[in-house]
Amino acid sequence: MGAIRRPFFSALQTASWRGVPFAVTGGTLKAGRRVALHEYPYRDDVWVEDIGRAGRRISLTGFLLQDAAYGGGDVLAQRAAMIAACETPDQGDGELVHPSLGRVTASLLEFECEERGERGRSFELRFTLIEAGTEQFPTLSIATQAQTGLSVVAAYAAAAQDFANRLGALLQTPPLVGEIERTAQAFVVDAQTITQRATSLVAMVATLQGQYGRFVGEFTATVKNPLTTVQQLVGAGAQAREAVTESGNALIAAASAADYAGMSTAAQSLVEAVQTANPDPHQAVQSLALLQQDTPAQVCATAALTMANAGVTAMLRRTAVTALADSTTNYALTSYDDAQQLRSTVCEALDAEILIAADTGDDATFQALGALETAVVQDLTTRGESLATMQTITMGASLPVIVIAQRLYQDVSRYDELVQQIVPVNPAFAPAAFRAPVS
Repeated sequence: MGAIRRPFFSALQTASWRGVPFAVTGGTLKAGRRVALHEYPYRDDVWVEDIGRAGRRISLTGFLLQDAAYGGGDVLAQRAAMIAACETPDQGDGELVHPSLGRVTASLLEFECEERGERGRSFELRFTLIEAGTEQFPTLSIATQAQTGLSVVAAYAAAAQDFANRLGALLQTPPLVGEIERTAQAFVVDAQTITQRATSLVAMVATLQGQYGRFVGEFTATVKNPLTTVQQLVGAGAQAREAVTESGNALIAAASAADYAGMSTAAQSLVEAVQTANPDPHQAVQSLALLQQDTPAQVCATAALTMANAGVTAMLRRTAVTALADSTTNYALTSYDDAQQLRSTVCEALDAEILIAADTGDDATFQALGALETAVVQDLTTRGESLATMQTITMGASLPVIVIAQRLYQDVSRYDELVQQIVPVNPAFAPAAFRAPVS
């Protein structure tokens, strides 16, 4: 008579907790959903709110046996090993091998070991465990980036408020409105010029998949899209330029009508269009910093015209510098030194506007830009602390960059990164001394 086939039992695994094996006589699995019961006065039913899957609780009963089939050896040594495994500090990474569930990451809630005289060389075990997950909390970098975003919104609103308060006190005479319109037109022309450079095919082609030389797309590694074609880039560039043109026309129209609230809204749309037109945040930072620098206040024929010009240029610069700060949230930092340099660039631009706001009594803008600068500093400092620092490295002779990548990092895939840091005349002959990340 042939042997009885038992496929279920042959598929069971030897149970163990943190590598210590034991035999299993039974067990239970408790699973389901976590719910919150909401009870209300004068209502006979309750509302049950689902708040996620409940942790799976596993209870096992088993035993340790002298020289058992699972290979335990001496039963006293088995018990000592099991106690040590159960008393190991729980980091949520304990491995339980369940006979039918397989390998499960779990945390031990309760353990009992019972010995009885009539059973001799064996110990009865009882486990209560819960399936563990990874520790998940909002990271500080995400929180600081979100705080920067909130500060950007407040800065836009404060600049618009102070602009309306200052210009609203002036008489809306034709010369005054004409000066405001001319100032807005000059700002629009600068924005369009910057956008033309940003949306040129040479600048945008770096977002395509592949290599186009180290002088094309220096910072676009994080924005490459393998599905984009040259025809799509041409269309995206034309669309970006059209968005800047439309926002510029709206700004000029609001200026000619002395619509100060409309000017603030249009100016915000314009700088956001310039920001979006750039292929990556690195170029957006450079473009918006240039836009702020190219909008100084002018001395006009009369005091009223000079005051109007100062009010308009201040609002436009503050809008540009706010968008500049906003661009840092998506800026792909390459090193700790890169974070420090970006922080200096943005803070210098913000400090200039904060000083002007303090001198002119624009309290709302002064406070909002100060809060924005604090958020930017916290964000860049936090994200930069986790990155490698730049150090001066001296080699014995001029070597190819790919050889240096292998010597420094044992990783030739960092060749492109190292070329951008060293900037050699020829990657085959790097200078003997250069600055590069230390890790």
